[in-house]
Amino acid sequence: MVRRWASLLLLLALSCVTLRSQDKYDEWKGLYSPYAERPAGRTPTPRGYKPFYISHIGRHGSRLPVNEGYVGNGLKPLAKADSLGLLTEAGKRLLEGFVKLDKASQGTYGLINELGASEQKAIARRMAARYSKVFRQKGRDSVACYSTHKQRAILSMTNFAAALASAAPGVDIGFVAGEKYYDVICRENLAAPGLKAGSRLADKAMARDFDYKSFYSRIFNDPEKARSCFKSDRLIVETCVTNGSVASYMGIQDILEGLTPQEFETASKIYNAKQFFQHCGSAEQGEWRMHIMDTLVLDFVSRADAAVAGGKIAADLRFSHDVGMMPFFSLIGLEGYEKRLSFDEVSDNWNATNMMPMGTNLQLVFFRGRRGDVLVKVLFNEGESSFPALGPGPFYPWSELRAYLLSTVRNQQAVDN
Repeated sequence: MVRRWASLLLLLALSCVTLRSQDKYDEWKGLYSPYAERPAGRTPTPRGYKPFYISHIGRHGSRLPVNEGYVGNGLKPLAKADSLGLLTEAGKRLLEGFVKLDKASQGTYGLINELGASEQKAIARRMAARYSKVFRQKGRDSVACYSTHKQRAILSMTNFAAALASAAPGVDIGFVAGEKYYDVICRENLAAPGLKAGSRLADKAMARDFDYKSFYSRIFNDPEKARSCFKSDRLIVETCVTNGSVASYMGIQDILEGLTPQEFETASKIYNAKQFFQHCGSAEQGEWRMHIMDTLVLDFVSRADAAVAGGKIAADLRFSHDVGMMPFFSLIGLEGYEKRLSFDEVSDNWNATNMMPMGTNLQLVFFRGRRGDVLVKVLFNEGESSFPALGPGPFYPWSELRAYLLSTVRNQQAVDN
């Protein structure tokens, strides 16, 4: 019976992956795209250097909708419009998609699903296979796992660790989670000042670029009357984009198909720009949002220093969220995040489908040379990456990378201490 259920879950996960590759909406699913490993790259490790430590941060795996209110942004107004006889046949199919999504998510809202679990396990297995020497060291036999208090991050951590323990049975894995760690590796609660400004810019962009008339005439038989059922024009479309993207890898296509591919792309690009504005290196907002993550830079540096000095930790693994990782990557100038972009410049330069899908991860792999010097390899979503401010990667001397990372931190008192 156990094997039968395991087989069914595997088939579901594989079907979810297949859906992504066949989906005509795939390119702009953004933050809600399933994980896709980047090409690993072929830069050879310099002769005489051996890996001894990995510093990692990863977003949780693919998940269900975050909460009922998230789905309710579409379900409730469409249900109200239906009760008033305002939905066309296309509108009824759109409503049915939200009903299906809500039913499929009851009791598991906000949690990772089978696909999310399989993503984390696969990343862990590849890490263990590529850097097996890290997990076979005498005197360095511990892995430290840190998670926010959110269940989807904790479940991602445990799935990752379970696969790592199977692939590297000699390591001792420890776990910690809680709001204390959320304040270090995410800190979303401090992002509020920029949220409304981003929504206002998105409202203007949607009014300029999105064909509401065409969308409404397809969904509602009386568009003007239907408008009284929902909060804003942008929100009803945006909720179809975000919930539709999540629903698609759960096997529910009705929500996405409520939008034409062109409508989806237009609305998704604006949502993509809003996310960059709120959480990345926004030209309009300045750098305040990025510096909320100063503490995480210091965490990376201090834990790496301990490992370089001979500590027992072979890997520090952090499990976080998009809203913490986007400003962190912008702060440290990771390749793809190094530019300061205006709202209107974002979509031509940055796409969250590639830069922050579910399961996004950064791995800094430390190598020690025969003379004791240390090099660090930069991997983003398991592919070779760089810090453009330091020149081409993927390898950097730790002394140079350490000084650079500390230079990005605004709170110099924290650095000095």
